[in-house]
Amino acid sequence: MPIELCWKKILTGALAVTLVTGSGSAVLSTPIAVHAAAVTASTPFLDVNAGHWAEKHIAKLYFQGIIDGYKNTADGTATFKPEKSVSQQEAVLMALRFAGLIDKAPTNSMIIFDESFEVSEFFKTYIELAFKEGLLDREEEYALAKADTENAWGSKPASREWVTKLIVKAIGQQAVASQLQNASSPFQDASSISTRYKGFVNAAFQLGLVKGMTETTFEPAKTITRASLATLFSRAQSSYPVDYEGQLSGVVSDLTSTGLTLYQDGKETSYTLDSSTVYFHFNSEKPITKDQLLEYGDVTVIGKDGKALYVEVESDTQHTKTLSGTFDRYNATDKTFYVWIDNKAQLFTYDESLAVEDADGKSVAIDTIRRDAKVTIVQDSFRKDPRTLKLTTAVAPNTTTISGLVQNLDKESITILQDGKNLVSKFLDKSVTVQIEGLPNTSISDLIAKVDVVELSINANEQVVAIKVQNRQMNKITAAQIVNSAQDDKLLTIVDSNGKNAQALYITDATKFVYRGETMKREDGMKLMNQFKNIIVSYSHNNIIILEFVDKYVGELVTLNETDQQVTIKIANGELITIPYNKSNVDLKDKPSANLSDLTKGATITLDLEYDQFLIYQIKIHQNIQYEIVSVDSVNKKLRVKTGTQAAFDLSTASIDIYKADGTKGAFSQFKAGEKINATYVGSTLEKLQSVTTTSNG
Repeated sequence: MPIELCWKKILTGALAVTLVTGSGSAVLSTPIAVHAAAVTASTPFLDVNAGHWAEKHIAKLYFQGIIDGYKNTADGTATFKPEKSVSQQEAVLMALRFAGLIDKAPTNSMIIFDESFEVSEFFKTYIELAFKEGLLDREEEYALAKADTENAWGSKPASREWVTKLIVKAIGQQAVASQLQNASSPFQDASSISTRYKGFVNAAFQLGLVKGMTETTFEPAKTITRASLATLFSRAQSSYPVDYEGQLSGVVSDLTSTGLTLYQDGKETSYTLDSSTVYFHFNSEKPITKDQLLEYGDVTVIGKDGKALYVEVESDTQHTKTLSGTFDRYNATDKTFYVWIDNKAQLFTYDESLAVEDADGKSVAIDTIRRDAKVTIVQDSFRKDPRTLKLTTAVAPNTTTISGLVQNLDKESITILQDGKNLVSKFLDKSVTVQIEGLPNTSISDLIAKVDVVELSINANEQVVAIKVQNRQMNKITAAQIVNSAQDDKLLTIVDSNGKNAQALYITDATKFVYRGETMKREDGMKLMNQFKNIIVSYSHNNIIILEFVDKYVGELVTLNETDQQVTIKIANGELITIPYNKSNVDLKDKPSANLSDLTKGATITLDLEYDQFLIYQIKIHQNIQYEIVSVDSVNKKLRVKTGTQAAFDLSTASIDIYKADGTKGAFSQFKAGEKINATYVGSTLEKLQSVTTTSNG
């Protein structure tokens, strides 16, 4: 029967039993833009070294108290034995702990199983509980035990497919597994997956719980390791969170060199940070450094006795808002000031922490800001009553300008050739800005010596405060393909989406490498060119300014040519892109057997591409469905919804983008029973919820 979980359960204690077996090396399915830190291992286990593929997940579950290692009583050291396999009875025990069901285990009761169903005495009560709660099917497991009399059911090493079914049941997703029972599998060895587990493997893959032993194989019969099982349960927490003792999630309201303050539901909790605190990012398997924490960003902290043991960045969004207007007056006694915004005088309060700066980033006193001076105000956006964080006046010192060809530059200075004959060197102001037409978010590193002609704005201190490139003509090729790359002279040969118009461009020291909107380290980008073939290139002259690796295109379906096996879409900038396919793998909500006949002209679709060739491997059809909210579960962040033709069911909002009716960012608190919401699906995955009518809940 389906299992209903109470996810607010507080789990305590450590699991010191053996976990499950899998791969000793993990292959990331996509590269990450977050840069791993050069730090020591983040766990106390001698055999989980820094850089171990499951380091993050082992560390997280260890600090949560869900797993433990093997202690050496002689010297006090500990090992985890990440490659040790886990028995079926041990896997069940961990699943019960994870689901918050362990306290329901029967005590002082006689438990009798089928004689062929052998379980160690210690585990009997937990196996019986798993049967009662629906994590295991008694009839099915008895049949499996009878079919393998050479191995006791309990001590038998758990296979990857068996554990996958266990975890999907533990998080109450049997309905998804049933829906995907006959869906095509992303794994090439899908024929090796037992029929009874196929839907569960598909569901686990779609929910992001498993990624396979490699990018193309699942190896269902292979036993799972302790490291693999830790990874499985750690990933499950992202979509199905459980509250653990000492763990809080919220917004970083204050960050210093030795401490962090977390804001959650109107309450602030402070933690100390030291050299033993470990840091991770939601989009990386490797540790990061404290410097990569984002003030006013979302984090999860696992702490004990006021100290942060484990900190994970949960998003790259900073919860602040910026307002612009003209300064009116301030009141030092009340610590308030007024700013005219949209012809209305708005009142702002502040305290001693308010940063007041001029346009150059230098601190100024609030009483030096002239009335009618243009100002910007930065406030936090996570408190009920926003706190004013920063006030900047647009008053800038007098500047002069000179122009010339860039000869040399570094982080502190720039040298130009003026009038073709005079070399002029100037120091850079710490807040110097760089403007290159057609290129956003530019910096000094984007300038190219001996190529760029620039205009320098120089302040009264003879420092460069602004640089404007005057001779760049930016060109862009969308849906380009890498034909050849010569690493030595950094020459890249590309063709357009039709495989024509070959062009040779150079990678310079100023070239930016981008993946999924994030800038990568140069060395990572150079390596990725050997794997990725699909790119978007922005270049000037013959020099590449931005090289963006692409694994998908989103657009409106224009034509489907089944004869030539090609799909043409119109992307956001209006450009038409034609991409070939060699199989019709179509993902559509509520239709596991979807195919090319489900594509309609004008529909919004996502084309997922192969990494190493210009070829579609999956087409996801976007779909908007309007639901009526039946009830709101604010504790577990779930909505019970229905349509005119579909009975009520639960809709989890974990990791889903939420918007108000006006299109601005929203929150779960805006939803009310009886209201209607629009749900946006990309394929079978829910990605966005938006209110239909404006509510009063900011």
